Amino acid sequence: MVKGKIKHQVLAGELLTAAQRRTYIIIIGLLTTLLPFSVDLVLPAFPKIGQDFVASNSAVQFTFTGVTIGFAIGQLVAGPLADSIGRRRPMLILSGLHLLGSLLCFIAPSIELFFWARLLQGIGGAGAAILMGAIVRDLYTGGPMLTMMARVSLISSLAPIVAPLIGSQIVTVMPWRTIFVFLVIFDTVVWLLAFRFLIETLHRDNRRASGLKLILLRFKAVLGDRIYVGLLIFSVLQIVALFGYLNTVSFLYQGTYGLTAAQFGLVFSFNSVGLYFGTQLAAKLGRIFSAAWVLIVAGSLFGLAGVGLIFAGLANASIYVVEPIVFVFIFSFGACIPLLGALSLAQHPNEAGTAASLMGVLNFATTSALSGFYPLLGTGSPLGIGILIAANMTLGVLSLFFVMKPKTVPALEQ
Repeated sequence: MVKGKIKHQVLAGELLTAAQRRTYIIIIGLLTTLLPFSVDLVLPAFPKIGQDFVASNSAVQFTFTGVTIGFAIGQLVAGPLADSIGRRRPMLILSGLHLLGSLLCFIAPSIELFFWARLLQGIGGAGAAILMGAIVRDLYTGGPMLTMMARVSLISSLAPIVAPLIGSQIVTVMPWRTIFVFLVIFDTVVWLLAFRFLIETLHRDNRRASGLKLILLRFKAVLGDRIYVGLLIFSVLQIVALFGYLNTVSFLYQGTYGLTAAQFGLVFSFNSVGLYFGTQLAAKLGRIFSAAWVLIVAGSLFGLAGVGLIFAGLANASIYVVEPIVFVFIFSFGACIPLLGALSLAQHPNEAGTAASLMGVLNFATTSALSGFYPLLGTGSPLGIGILIAANMTLGVLSLFFVMKPKTVPALEQ
């Protein structure tokens, strides 16, 4: 096991033993689950949260916006900070904030205070998600980095599968606030494991000076990379599509299609199995073929799923038609995750935190800015979300062709 008390030791991927590598996969994977647990665990409780706070559906959806605003703030801070002082301390601070946010969600007496607690959760969960990419980039490059990300995803992508099951079972038999009791316990365990076993991976010689001007210069450096910019545009568009789905799916499935909270949890978890397999398959294909072209194929499949939802909505199709299309949508989203991470960080070893942070900030700042738009998608049919997915992925794939330019993307080192 890795000795977490050796705080100033710096690890390199080629020096990791098999046991150390497994430990890092588990610890980083668990820390990365904080973000999906912030979302997927709570989705089955949306109707009951509204009833308890006597709040409208749009008000409950707005608390979700609090999480996405928190994601943007957390990633804005986490990346540059991690490039300046290392990965370990920011990871512990931000995962501690997620724990505090979970506790405040449990005791929140009103929908307004619940919003602010959810924002704090978002800030904390975002840091772990961003720093995962930076830590893996510290340890590995090229193909090995893609493989390590896929292995971490073996754990992190389980969260969207198990979280809705846990959340739906909790709200079926207990008050919805019990969800946050579970999160407080889980967050505490994860934080203690990180404190014990996580060792710094960014050598002092590779750290970047702090200060606002220097941080802005690092942002400018990554934005000067055309390949990164193309990937950034694609990433923002696919996250906006995903959050359109997350904002509407609970009300669509439970309201329009009449599923119970427990049934919704099962269906949502089944869809997340698609994310799990999409992540693993894309990581393997990205080492065999050009990762840039595999990403284009995944994005095209993503868009076709949106077209399918448009037709399903126009035909007033049943859930038995809609659900397989949603599964394909989630599968293709999962396929994009490791490819985006590996391709966007490959050319920026010294600004890995900043590069990951900028992508995360723009992802979630955009979703937050669109918070007033998501309720307009409607929850009576999948038509609105289908239009959003199809339009976004058409633009996203075009950005890969004409901005990233796949033929010019260097192959990942093997």
